[in-house]
Amino acid sequence: MSSDPLPLDTDFYAVDRKTSVPEFLAVSKVYAREVVANYDLTVSVSDLEWEVSKRAKRRAGAVKHRDDEPETVSLTWEYFQEHGWAATASVIRHELIHVHLLNEADDPSHGDRFEAWADELQTTVTCERFADPNWWVVCESCGSEMPRYRKSKLVKNPDQYRCGGCGGSLSARDARPDADGD
Repeated sequence: MSSDPLPLDTDFYAVDRKTSVPEFLAVSKVYAREVVANYDLTVSVSDLEWEVSKRAKRRAGAVKHRDDEPETVSLTWEYFQEHGWAATASVIRHELIHVHLLNEADDPSHGDRFEAWADELQTTVTCERFADPNWWVVCESCGSEMPRYRKSKLVKNPDQYRCGGCGGSLSARDARPDADGD
């Protein structure tokens, strides 16, 4: 890890929610280059594809990789719209850690190395839920609830599965307002 990196001023790079997708991506890449330079990360921002996801509901960002080679950084538009630039800058730092650890150790996980870098780059290991789920899968025994965004096999047939925590029976309920019961 780097010694005494310069503090990063996310406000300098800030874009507002009315920005276009191309401008958002351009600023994201410039900010990423600054992070890489300040923290000596083994990341070539220019060699990565950068994209916006308008479909993602459970993640604020992602690194797509093949054979442990990082290829694309994807940032979630809804997360940016909901939480703004400062939170998205944190996501960029998070994703850069993934790229760095893939390059250095073929490690895409959120393990100990990731946690150390997250502390260094002042970012989180996980993100908070920012979209309401369409369904909830609920354990009838312990009451644990699992959000679901797609009508998966688990949502369609909860009786074929068991709770991972206690082994209890599961049920699914529609969380969408005015759902027509499909």
